[in-house]
Parts: sequence; structure tokens; C-alpha cells
Amino acid sequence: MAKKTKSCGIAMVVLVAGLVAGCATSGTPKQVTAADASLLSGTWQGWVYPTQQPSQTATLTVKPDGSYTTQAAAFSSSGKIDIKDGYVHFVSTGGTGALGSGDRSGSATLMDRGANWGLPGSGYSSRGGPFNFDFNKAK
Repeated sequence: MAKKTKSCGIAMVVLVAGLVAGCATSGTPKQVTAADASLLSGTWQGWVYPTQQPSQTATLTVKPDGSYTTQAAAFSSSGKIDIKDGYVHFVSTGGTGALGSGDRSGSATLMDRGANWGLPGSGYSSRGGPFNFDFNKAK
């Protein structure tokens, strides 16, 4: 009986992970150009999904000059956004915590989610390992 319960538990974890991944990427992708930089400015609310820590709510603030800050419970980071090949690239210049310190990079796709813009993506921290994220901002 324990094997059947364990199998059901694993299936449930896979199902929930699939639902989270599906929700994180919902919307229509938009190829970003330098002319779209103003769409990124403002305050974004969302989640960071580290592989070695629990998920955390986070706030991403992007200034008109392309600089950004990210704040979550266990880390903060700052840097500059680079738009390249239709994607948003995050080039970090500083931070604190496991995901915020050390060398970090990340990239995201701008998604049209109806009333909101979405910014799902992934990154890597030399101290915290790989992570995913998903932010939303009202249009």
C-alpha cells in the first residue's frame, strides 16, 4: 500500500509543477526591441522559484534608464536590463543573499497577458544555483 501512496504523491507533485509552469508562461510572447524598453519600466509583482529554496514573492522595479532592482524575502539584487535577440536579459551588478550575491544572469520573454504584461524567465546564480521567475505588471 505504501508504494501506491508514494506513486500517487509523485504524480500529484508532477501535476502541480506542470500547472505552475503552464501558468507562468501563459500569454502571447512579444519579441522585444529597443523601442519597447518603455514597456518594461515600472513595478512588477511576482515570484522567484529557486531550485534549492522555497518559492518567494518578489518585486521587480525597472527604471526608464534600464536599471533594475529585485527584492524578495531572502535576497535583493540590482543591475541593468539589456534587450537582445527579442528577449530581456538581466545583467546583475550587486545584491545580497544566496540568489542576490555572486555572479548572476537571467533572461525573460515579455508576454502579453491581456490586461497585464508578463515577464517569465530563468537565471543562474553562482551561489544559489538555477532559478525561475515570473512577474506581472498592469498595462
